[in-house]
Amino acid sequence: MLWIALHCPALSLDCIERRFPVALIPPMAVTARKGNRVYVQQANQLAQEQGIMAHQSLASALALFSDLVIMEQDLAEEMKALQGAAYAALRFTPNIVLQHTGLVAEVSTSLKLFGGLKKLCQLLIKAVAAQGLQLCAAVAPTAKGAWLLAQSAPPGTIINGTSNETSTKFRLLLDSLPVALLESAQSHLEVIRGIGCQTLVDLRRLPRAGIARRFGPGLPTEMDRAYGDSPDPQEWFKAPEHFQQKMRLMAQVESVELLLIPVQRMIHQMYGWLASRHAAVSSFSLVLQHEHSLRQPQRFTPIYIQLSEQSGDPGHLMLLLRERLERTKLAAPVCELTLTADEITAGRDANLELFPNAQSETTSLNRFIEKLSARLGPQAVTGLKVIPDHRPERSQRCEAPGNRMNERKIVSGQKESREAIPPKSTRPAWLMETPVELKLQRQQPVYGSPLKLIAGPERIEAGWWDDALVARDYFIAENDLGQLLWIYREHSEPSEHNAATTRNQSWYLQGLFG
Repeated sequence: MLWIALHCPALSLDCIERRFPVALIPPMAVTARKGNRVYVQQANQLAQEQGIMAHQSLASALALFSDLVIMEQDLAEEMKALQGAAYAALRFTPNIVLQHTGLVAEVSTSLKLFGGLKKLCQLLIKAVAAQGLQLCAAVAPTAKGAWLLAQSAPPGTIINGTSNETSTKFRLLLDSLPVALLESAQSHLEVIRGIGCQTLVDLRRLPRAGIARRFGPGLPTEMDRAYGDSPDPQEWFKAPEHFQQKMRLMAQVESVELLLIPVQRMIHQMYGWLASRHAAVSSFSLVLQHEHSLRQPQRFTPIYIQLSEQSGDPGHLMLLLRERLERTKLAAPVCELTLTADEITAGRDANLELFPNAQSETTSLNRFIEKLSARLGPQAVTGLKVIPDHRPERSQRCEAPGNRMNERKIVSGQKESREAIPPKSTRPAWLMETPVELKLQRQQPVYGSPLKLIAGPERIEAGWWDDALVARDYFIAENDLGQLLWIYREHSEPSEHNAATTRNQSWYLQGLFG
């Protein structure tokens, strides 16, 4: 097995800072309490420039810089940030374990898919760091070993504890780690240091039975799991059945531009969740929550995205959402974001053909239509849908491109109806919304010039079921300009008394051929 551990050394600070728009981040410190003493646990760069340091008492920090923004450590928010990071990492492997300040991922089955260990490690770190977290990383053949190495790594670095030849390198790296990294040693650190043990190798030189008797069986067991000398069962992170992520912003945001970064993070979380389920999204929604007040009754602004074709591409989904956000006028400052995957379907494998095929060309067209619809509005882009009705004026209708896919889901497994147009029938490209009555010249229809009938008749008789019966004889006609027209007259049964009526019967223009 092969494990990549990602440790967040400034998790308490990161999970708060990432909820601020970048331009609005103030000098800030996260505080913790030990007994009656409140001290600075972590301080951001702006606060450090004012002399604020970790482990400094709160009173001393405020004396140095009175405008320092103080935030208490929020363990629930830290866990939520780690869960968001796990969502983003799910696209690389389904085997993820959450730690108290990071995560560990088992990646041995993903190496070939992502181009080897180096490439996979870079992609995984980039995806998790994009969630607004500072990272230290390590690679090792055991989960516990990788986690200990990651905790000891300097910020922004990777410790590689793997070797193709032998495991000696990995053990040497573990031997040099301080004892303070072991969870089971936290309550015994003073005693352990008092007997001269500073590193793991110092502890390993002591009799195992004596360590277990003095410090409990958990300490030698933890070391054995780190070195791979005993099994280390893990509890995998389980993604929920439905995706819905909320992010409470730390500042009132009045500009759409400032929302793009947190929205993009949530899109990548949804992407990882979809990848873990081998699914794609057909529609999703973003809700912008506003502070409710008597002067501002509108509590939220919903943004719905309906795709004409399922997609799991975060770049495409973010492009559509950005287009809609830029067209959205904020009724009030935004204080919270909620992203929901409303409809998901089984995903399809990406096109791996050398040359473009019909499927890839259709996908390109659908994405262009979705982008155009997001930019101009859903009502600005429509398509024609064929209706199973022989009457030409009821045989098609305009609708949004995304609606056609939804109807295909409803009738999935059934054969599509092809009764709307007979296979061998010729139909014009343009149909009149309302048939136009043609003038008659010597009982001959006229459109620019007297028309010559060149094909027909084709009888259409339908509509008895909805009290809109039509009985017509259709012809293809041509005028002197070479235009081809689709015209008809009402059908009536021939008889002696209505022969004259038939000769004087009105003609109507139904459509024009291109």
